[in-house]
Amino acid sequence: MKGHLTLCLLATSLGSFAAETPPQTGHDESLYGKRLPYHKVEKVGPCMAAEVVGNRLYAIGQGNLYVLDITQPETPRLLGTLAGLGNTRQITVRGNLAYLTARQDGLWIVDISDSARPVLVSHYDSVEMATGIWVSGKLAFIAERCYGIETVDISDPRQVRHVSMLKTPEAQSCWSRDNLLYIGDWSSRQLLIGDMTNPREPAVIGAGPLDGYGDGGCLRGKYCYAATGHHNRNRNTEEGFGKGHGLEIWDVSDPRAPVYVSRVKFPPFYSISIDTWAASVAGDYCFAADTHNGVFVIKVDDPAKPAIVAHAQLPIPPGRELADPVGGIALGDGVIYAAGVYSGLYVVSAPGMASPVVREADTPPVLPAASDTKQDSTPFLVYRPEGQVHSATLQGDLAWLACGSAGVQAVRLGDRLELVASHPTKEEVGFVSCLGNRLFTAEGLGGMGIYDIGQDLRLTEIGRLNIPGKGVKQVVVPEPGRYALVHCGGAETFVVDLSSPDKPKVVFSDRQVGLFYGDQLVNKLCGGRYLVAYWQRSGPAWYDVSGDKPVHAGNTPDDKNYSWTDGICAFRDSLLVINRGKYYLLAVNEKRSMSSLPAYGVEGLRIHGRPEVDGNLLSVSSRHERTVQVLDIEDVTKPRLLREYSLTGNPGACSFWKGRLVIPAAYQGLLLEREKQVK
Repeated sequence: MKGHLTLCLLATSLGSFAAETPPQTGHDESLYGKRLPYHKVEKVGPCMAAEVVGNRLYAIGQGNLYVLDITQPETPRLLGTLAGLGNTRQITVRGNLAYLTARQDGLWIVDISDSARPVLVSHYDSVEMATGIWVSGKLAFIAERCYGIETVDISDPRQVRHVSMLKTPEAQSCWSRDNLLYIGDWSSRQLLIGDMTNPREPAVIGAGPLDGYGDGGCLRGKYCYAATGHHNRNRNTEEGFGKGHGLEIWDVSDPRAPVYVSRVKFPPFYSISIDTWAASVAGDYCFAADTHNGVFVIKVDDPAKPAIVAHAQLPIPPGRELADPVGGIALGDGVIYAAGVYSGLYVVSAPGMASPVVREADTPPVLPAASDTKQDSTPFLVYRPEGQVHSATLQGDLAWLACGSAGVQAVRLGDRLELVASHPTKEEVGFVSCLGNRLFTAEGLGGMGIYDIGQDLRLTEIGRLNIPGKGVKQVVVPEPGRYALVHCGGAETFVVDLSSPDKPKVVFSDRQVGLFYGDQLVNKLCGGRYLVAYWQRSGPAWYDVSGDKPVHAGNTPDDKNYSWTDGICAFRDSLLVINRGKYYLLAVNEKRSMSSLPAYGVEGLRIHGRPEVDGNLLSVSSRHERTVQVLDIEDVTKPRLLREYSLTGNPGACSFWKGRLVIPAAYQGLLLEREKQVK
């Protein structure tokens, strides 16, 4: 893939970055309208998004919420802050509550009734990376990329409850009106429209092809405005590279058949590190944020003939090559508030154009009562805690569960599922590993917990590892137990020395390209010396822990790229990797391209998801597609499909108990097959 393309129309002199009026960058005014002046807001750090309500401006970035008085729109005045909100991404405000997404750190709800003292109300453990957010009545819609849209009940903001999932290829942002949800879908390059009349049974009913990757947008009357980026639909990928940036207008009078009206294009470029875009309409103008390209003002009084009339590009932060990306915008009286991802919040002067957004009337969906479906009709016994079951690790007849906000729970397996122990955790627990009588937990911003399991199943904390600013998402501790492999945030691994469990110590860290989607750490030591993590783009990474200190021994390459929604597990003396609908076997520290190795599969079947092997049984769980496959691999070269399940929950890595499948299925609960299945 090409490297990042440097913007060609940046200012030649940076001057003093701390100056009240930074040096102006910008684009060709004959193509993109006049350059608008701007200045930086004092006392506000790096920002990702902003929202205006009345005379208040709310901005978020790097875990902080800022509340500002904009009685004087050109000179926002900081009133209050709240920290500790994780990887903040988008914000929307309704009444006295602000709703903030934070990617792997879920959804936060903050009481903003006292501007000087915003107070955290609650946190919700989203199914996946909480990216986009929209609130309609008593429901919130959370865009979670390849998992689609999660709908949650916020009627009691202190006790948010999961309602449903609407699967889409890669939902990035969403906005709604009158029971219809509009979705900017990322790499599929689509504007999707969902029917939310029954929020428990959402459905996609319409779609329109965008000439760029989808993300943010808005509605005005019968028109939908969609911001796009990255690459366009040109069949020649080289010619379309970086040319997807722009704004599109669609007539959505018939949501089942949206009609393309018009578009404008912004300067082509490509940068994957910060890649978000948004749009807001006020009066006769649409305002679009396009990360490094900056902010554009488009006159849309005639939607069929939009015209770019002005723009502003933020300064280049010290040590960087591109202009500071705009993560989001908010509109005030004669001004645009631009969230500078690296350097802070800016006021862009736009008199005669910018005005506060007037939210259109919305008839929100009504949530029907949950149906009382009898579990006797399903192939599973079900245990459903208050939180979601992220993972399960077996210890004899016990399943230790990571139950999110409900902490760690132990359930006895049998002809019924019996809760026998429950233990609260410092933060929501997303993963558990068991080695002997010791339990290891991933507790997000609460770190990694180390517990002794007592004879009465009580957990006694004997150690804890906190990595400042890093939420622990997964931890595995292969035998003999000297080292733990830990996954933090979106894409970082740590090797932790457990020689003194009361004082766990980080001895190695690694960051590679891509994100972790699901539990991508191997729970066994391969070849007696390698810990293994499966990276989204660069594939299996081998960490050699046989020497004095751990080292990265390299990755197994793949000429055709790894799948970012599949996974890897230990298999006998090798690794089993799912990719492109089949599985591959990797020798220890394999350095040949996986594409050159034999692939094994079942005719007419696409094998997809996170694998786990028990004897001759292979389970493959797709957390984002909500399916589980069970295969017989007695002859590893000729696998046979035994059974396949479609779930309402999002399954993590499965295991087997006495031949019966055990599935941690998120908000569907813990599932156990009712009886051992005959091959």
